[in-house]
Amino acid sequence: MRYRYVLDMPPGVSILTDLRDGPKGRVPEIRNAYRFLRGAHSTVEGILQAAEVVARQRRDSNSSSSGRPSSVETDLYRSAIVMTSSGVDASMQRLIWDAGAYLIPRAGTLARKQYELGIKEELSGTRKVDEDLKAAVISADPAAQLLRFYLSRKAKSSFQGSGDLKTRVRNTLGIPGVRVDDATLASLDRFFDSRNRIVHGMDYEDVVRSEGRARRHRTRDEVLGMCNRAFSVTSDLIHATAEVILAER
Repeated sequence: MRYRYVLDMPPGVSILTDLRDGPKGRVPEIRNAYRFLRGAHSTVEGILQAAEVVARQRRDSNSSSSGRPSSVETDLYRSAIVMTSSGVDASMQRLIWDAGAYLIPRAGTLARKQYELGIKEELSGTRKVDEDLKAAVISADPAAQLLRFYLSRKAKSSFQGSGDLKTRVRNTLGIPGVRVDDATLASLDRFFDSRNRIVHGMDYEDVVRSEGRARRHRTRDEVLGMCNRAFSVTSDLIHATAEVILAER
């Protein structure tokens, strides 16, 4: 198999697809989330630019202009996936806190309905009531503390797949399914699976049964496609949240 890359890129040309502009209008509740996403996009762009430099050096030292990427290049591609995922986590966690704090207290919003269902489920007799929830109920300001408990649950950990984005972001904030549908979210499952394989297993083919050290091959185009898709869908969720908020102004 032969590998070919476009390495002689003019200075200043981005490798990643440019991140779309932030939502228009006065929506301060999404600004921090978008700022985090832009920061991650810039970081990943730098990682991919570094991979281009390493690849160019490898090619210049070979007699042929083609060849399998080096381990350093592949590790940089793995780093790009991990940093993209970190950006998605930071952006969506902040979106939950900032947008949720605005939308949930407003009567009649889909976010409010999801919140009420969530708290009722937590208080149902079929499960043990969380100690933090008990503390929120008997606090001096139960409404504020219950909201804080609920949002902390939704934003407490990294996102593991499209199901998490659906339940913890889209549903929590009352984003209509027609705006960011299930298929769009599911398109990120390959990205999340790759992230988990890298983070939890060093991208080894089989950490349990294999005696070798074979690791999954990561190509530039594969990684670029996954990272671009992750940034695009995350941006869509932020834009959709802005639309929901502006409709409530």
